[in-house]
Formats: sequence, structure tokens, C-alpha cells
Amino acid sequence: MRSTSILFLALFAALPVPARELDVRPAPAWVERAEADTSVAIARENVRWGIYDILSDHQVRVTDTSESQYFRTVRRVLSPSGVQNASELSLDFDPDFQRLTIHDVSIVRGNRRIDALDADEIRVIDKEDDADQRIYDGQRTALLFLRDVRPGDVIDYAWSLDGRNPVLDGRYTDEYDLSSGVPTRRARHRLVWPAGRPLQWRGVDPLIAMNGREQVFVWERRDIRALDVEDSIPSWYEPWETVQVTEFASWSEVAVWANAMFQLDERSSDEVKKLAARIYGVSASHEARVTAAIRFVQDDIRYLGIEMGRNSHEPHQPWETLYSRWGDCKDKTLLLVALLRELGVEAYPALVNTRIEHRLADKLPSPFLFDHVIAQVIDRGRTYWVDGTISDQGGTLASIETPNDGRALIVRAETHALTPIVTNTNGSMLVEQTFTTTDYAKPTLLSVKTTFTGGRADAMRSELASLSLEDFASGRINDLAMDSPKIEAGGAPKIHDDRSRNMIVVTEKYVLRDLWKDGHWTWYPRVLESHLRRPDTMIRAMPLDFDYPLDVRQTVTFNFPEVIAVEESTSVTETPTFRYEYVVDRNGRTVWIKQSLRARRGFVEAKDVPDHLTKISAIWSEIGYRLALPRRDSPTPAPLKWGVGLFIVAAFVAFCWMLATRRRVVPALVFRPGEAPASALAVNGTDEIHQHLAGLACACGAALYSAPELQRARYAEREMTIITRQCGACGREQSVYFTAA
Repeated sequence: MRSTSILFLALFAALPVPARELDVRPAPAWVERAEADTSVAIARENVRWGIYDILSDHQVRVTDTSESQYFRTVRRVLSPSGVQNASELSLDFDPDFQRLTIHDVSIVRGNRRIDALDADEIRVIDKEDDADQRIYDGQRTALLFLRDVRPGDVIDYAWSLDGRNPVLDGRYTDEYDLSSGVPTRRARHRLVWPAGRPLQWRGVDPLIAMNGREQVFVWERRDIRALDVEDSIPSWYEPWETVQVTEFASWSEVAVWANAMFQLDERSSDEVKKLAARIYGVSASHEARVTAAIRFVQDDIRYLGIEMGRNSHEPHQPWETLYSRWGDCKDKTLLLVALLRELGVEAYPALVNTRIEHRLADKLPSPFLFDHVIAQVIDRGRTYWVDGTISDQGGTLASIETPNDGRALIVRAETHALTPIVTNTNGSMLVEQTFTTTDYAKPTLLSVKTTFTGGRADAMRSELASLSLEDFASGRINDLAMDSPKIEAGGAPKIHDDRSRNMIVVTEKYVLRDLWKDGHWTWYPRVLESHLRRPDTMIRAMPLDFDYPLDVRQTVTFNFPEVIAVEESTSVTETPTFRYEYVVDRNGRTVWIKQSLRARRGFVEAKDVPDHLTKISAIWSEIGYRLALPRRDSPTPAPLKWGVGLFIVAAFVAFCWMLATRRRVVPALVFRPGEAPASALAVNGTDEIHQHLAGLACACGAALYSAPELQRARYAEREMTIITRQCGACGREQSVYFTAA
């Protein structure tokens, strides 16, 4: 931090402070100065980051023509780290509509109050925190580096922001925080408001008083404990206490406000008509035209947000976007909506919040609640949701997979409420590994086939677009080298991308040397285990995040040079959040393992976390398989040894838990006809397959299934058709194996 401060001073010492952006003068008369007891004592061990806030004061005055905000912070620093964290002041403002005024910067040391404000040493820099996301909003930061701050000092500073965002057309909305990351003696929000002007709030009720023709609302908290935000919480969970204030009376008012900004000018209408005509000329069908329009906006318009002034919320006109070939979410959406309408498709911009998602419905109406814009597309009576910022997306309008942001405000004058979002979540990843050993003294051949569909294919396609084939191959072989250091590539990976079906298939071949040199080797399903993370905070008061949507399957086939005896087993772990299954099977010289993990929702309730982590631990205890070769002194092939876990105690605990909660039986009792490769059903053609499927009910008794997924594979030198489907009643997954009669 010290070297960073010196660097800032060196970089910006020569930069003047523009007179129009910054002023230094006393606080305005409307501000009510709060008392702050700078003699208050607190034990050093009871503070966080070496800081204790004595006062955090925020005051707002709204009139018919202006808006002013006043801030004051009084904090004690109790340690060298506190000095480091608190003695560099950073004040943010938007120069397009705000003027920053600094009122006071003082250091209180004992009974002395030291003036620490030197206007000549204030440096103003461009902020641009989101530049790494290609978003530039024009905000600036005033930096003050305080001299001679010591442990035990109190830093007291106050500043104001004058000006209101023109995009709100004179209306006011905000959210006040009543929580703090450090212990705080007093926090206050004071709103001076025109009497008789409607205002609504949500959260703790304020104290209300009259002051002439103005109402004064005060929200206050005292002796606030530092908020401990646990790790891995869902994005929609808000552990802090806030008060939301707004003068937007309904979502209808917000929709009307937004609709006025998402209107095309004459030049844009002309340019969109020309673009639509070109698409008509090269696309033979309605579906092809819609797909071409979506891909043009997603792929040919690069993502870049110039969000300064009104363009923080108002989109640039499509002619500007087409001219520059860039745009942010609202720019791309307005262009896409206009283009689809020109192609005869009903479409509207839709404002969403990617963080709080469905919890948006718990909020009061406000334009500031939205951080993203997508398109609602209504085609032939069906509703779809399209994100113009997802480049390299596959599929058609009927099958593209857009993240589900829970609720949307449709930008049209007729909108009166939020609209629930329902999107496709069919993306999956299937990893199939085959290890073939013809002689334990010779190298083992490994083939890997990975199939990505839906959103998984979109993510993979985007990754591939940024890599050369050589870079991709290098990353893949190094991932596999984690378990097999003596690995060599058997050629370059082959990538087949069926973008219309949104499916990517990657095939790889490798040679593994000395795999059986020590007589044993351990295999891990690395793809699955990455989704079974444990949080840092396990004893929790807050919900736990879980990857969603998620559908990952990993299968491995081991072909040995001799007949192998292995204990066949199946195991299923089900919770309200996920379903995990693994199956071990064998047929002669072939051993086969299938594991799958499918998310049912994206979180674990706090009360369910102990059970969730217990089941995760049990899965971890068996997720890796230790393969030991048959003993040479045995007259017959000995069973292949499967070691679960690394320690005897862990294995014993896992075993006891499995006895109580899991089903593990021998194949004769577990695998009915068709449930495993060894018991595959012999059929003649697809008609017999359909007949068998029609007669197979789920273990719960239901016979209602999702659309089946078809795969083909080779087991023990037999070609098999595998049909996988999910029970519509209980969610269990059923796989049925067929072979030619």
C-alpha cells in the first residue's frame, strides 16, 4: 500500500484540479451537524481492519429543481493497519451532472484538532473500475493522501455532491445502507423532502418531522456490529440491512420512463430497414432470418459500454451502434429488438437484475434496480428470452439458452408489473474416457470424448474462439497430467461444432507411459469434483451457493488384458439441491464407471448446510478409485481392488454413513434387465426399444418421463444404445441399455 501511494503521487502530482469539478467551502446551511464524541474508547481487539467508525452521516436535500447529498465520516484508527486503510481518502463523483465540494478534513489527536485539508494537494483521476469489463462510465475520483496519521488518531472529513442525474427527469430514488463492514457507533440517513410530494420507502420506518415547508425523514442505527458476510452466498441473498426510498409509485411508471428512452429516431429506422433487407436476401426461412438477426447482434457488434451522462441508462441509437460496431447491453438490445420487428417478429427490451434475480419482486419500483437489458421475443405464440451480449451462441430461437434472471420489466407503455422469466436450461457436459491396456508393461492408450450442449456449448465455443488449437491442446494435456504425469499426445484434439444444434464434440487421444509401473493407479472424476466444493465457512447462518444450472456426467471405461473381477455397485445421493449418482459395472475384461451430478436449484438453505456438507464429504470419500493389478501368484484373477479414501478412519466413517443412508447391493439385486451394460436388452430395431421403454416405470411408480436422450457406446466389444430420461414425478434419472439381438 505504501508503494502504491507513492506511485499515485508521482503519477498525478502534475494534474490540475478542474475548477468546475471541485470546490472547497464550509457545509451548506441546510445540513444538520451531528455530534461525534471523538473521546469514545474501544478495545483494539474489537475492531476490524484497525478501524472504528464513530459517525457515518449521510444527508440528502431534494427540491423541485435540485438535489444535494452531504457525507461525513468520523473514524478512529487504532493500529498501523488502520492507519494504512483509512488515511487515503477516495471521493467518487460523476462530472457529467455532479459537483464535488470538500468541506473539512481534520485529524483529532487528543484535545487537538489539526486541519489536514490542503486544496493544492487534491488529485482528481479517472475512476473506471469496470474498464476490465469494457464499460466506461466517466466517473472520477478525488484523492487525498493524509500526512502524519498515527494509531489512536480520529479522522473527521465531510464532503458534498450537488446535482441530479438527468436521466431520472427530476425524480428521486435511492437505497440507504444501515449495516457496516466495521463496528460503528452511529449511522444516520437524513432526507429533507418537499412537503406534500409523494414518497414511499421499504425497510425500517423513519422518524418524521416538519421543518417549514419541508419534511425531514431520519433513519438511524447505533452500536452497529461489523457485518460478517459469509463466503459462497447466492448472489440474490442480501445480508445487509437497507432502506429503499423512491418516488416511483409503480412498475408501470418505471416502464413508461424506460419506454421513452428505447425509441428509434428516423435515421435508425432507415438503417435497420436496410439491414433487415440484407438478411431477407440471404436467409430462406423465417427461422433462418431470426437466427441471422440474433447472431449479427451477438457476434458482429462487439461489447463495449460508453455509459456517460444519459447513456448510463439510455441506449445509443442503432445507427450509432451500427456505425461504430460496438455497444453495451442496452445498445445491442435496442438494435436487436428493432431488427426483429422489421423481420415481422414481436420483440421488446427487458430490464433485469442479474444479481438479485427473483428477489427483484421484493423491491419497490426504481430504475436503479436494473443492471442488464435482454430482449423478450414473442414468436408464433411462444415467448423467448435473448441476451444480445452472448457472443458465439448456438442454437435457434427455440433452443438458445439464456441465463434465467428471474424477473424482468418489459419496456413498453402497457407494462404494469414484473414478468417472470422462464428460459431453457438444457445445457450439459458428458465426458467419456476410455483406458485401454493390452499389456501392463506397455503404454496405456487413452481416448477422451467430451460432448457439450446448450449453455455449456456456448461457454466452450466462447473459450475456443479466444484460443489457438495449440493453446487448447496444451491446456488439456496439462489438466490430464495431474493424474498421469507421463502423458503424451496422440495427435491434435479434434473439435466438431454443430452450431445449429448447439453441440460441440471434442475428441482426444493420448498415450500414458508407466501407468501400472507401481502395480496400482488412482483415477479421479476431475470434472465432477470441481462442482463439489466446500465453503470456507461451514457453520453458517447464511445460505450456500451451488452451481446452477448444472448437468455433468463423466464415464470411464477400463479395458484390461485379462478378465477382471470387481464388485459391482450403485450409489445415489439426493438432496433438494442436487442429485449425484455413480455406478460401477464390469463385463469380462472391461470395467465401467458412470458418475453424474445434476443441480436441482442454485442454493442450500442455511439450516440444510450441515446435511449438505455431510453428503458432500461422503461423496468425496468415494469419488476417487484406486486400481490395483491382480496378484501374479494367484491361481485365478483376483478382484480389482477399489480403495475409497486415503485413511482408515475416513473409510470407516464413510462406510458407517453409507450403511445408514445409501443403497449398495450386488448386481444380481440391483441391475434389472437393461439397467447396466452387462444386462443390456437385446432388441430388433427402434420399435422394440419404444415397447420396452413404455413398459418401464420409475421406482416411485410413476411413468411420466422427460424427453429421452440417446447415446451410443461400445462395451465389452458390443455396440449399445443407451436411453437416458428423467422421471417427471421424483426426478430420478433412468438409463436403459440396448444391444442388437
